[in-house]
Amino acid sequence: MNEKPADISIITISTNEGDQLADSIRSVRAGSEGLTVEYFVIDNGSTDSTSDVLNQYQDIHVIRQRTRIGFATNNNLAILRSTGRYVLLLNPDTIMDPDTLPFMVHYMDGHTDIGAASCKLVNPDGSIQHTARRFPTAGAIIARWAHLDRLYPGMRLLRNYLMSDWDHETERDVDWLVGAFIMVRREVIEQVGPLDPAFDPLYYEDIDWCYRIRKNGWRIRYVPYVKTVHLYDRESAQTLFNRWTLIHFRNILRYFWKHRGGR
Repeated sequence: MNEKPADISIITISTNEGDQLADSIRSVRAGSEGLTVEYFVIDNGSTDSTSDVLNQYQDIHVIRQRTRIGFATNNNLAILRSTGRYVLLLNPDTIMDPDTLPFMVHYMDGHTDIGAASCKLVNPDGSIQHTARRFPTAGAIIARWAHLDRLYPGMRLLRNYLMSDWDHETERDVDWLVGAFIMVRREVIEQVGPLDPAFDPLYYEDIDWCYRIRKNGWRIRYVPYVKTVHLYDRESAQTLFNRWTLIHFRNILRYFWKHRGGR
């Protein structure tokens, strides 16, 4: 007789984020009451305390990488091993409220036409992060790269893309969700496939995944009734132009070629 699948499989990647990971694990464990949780953590070639943190937990499925590999490939390794009715991609720099996980599972159970969902993500000071957006247009991407939002804060093109004209305090269908916290139904993954490793090491894999989910007729939902703190320290934002900037630009082109042209 087959064992009943877990309610949710949580997948987290740590790349030298051991201190943040420890807090994130504690928040997951505190919020897992009443649920069967399958927890995967990928130690992505870390040289910090990540290994020591993971050695404290016998119930976490640890995947250790000798060298660093990309976000999509790492997540896919765990997705293929997972059994949960839902798969949650969760950043290591997140701290969930205790009611977040059970609420999101219950919400998805009650809305079977929703393929993927996210809760409200907030900064440490409680301010809201705009992590639910419309699919990018070429104009919006150019405006963002040119920092036109600094010159024209109310620019309609960017307000539309970032959904900044919406306070993120009400639930609604959206085009895509930032991959820091995205819960996806198992049937959806079986239908559309996992993340596309062509977008490794980072950027646009979450947009691509959501595009495929929407294209296959599933709704994507932003649910603000529970929240998660997201520390969010993006390396590529530290300098104006670096390696990550080039990767970002390459994956923008890859996304538009895949979904908007090249046919």
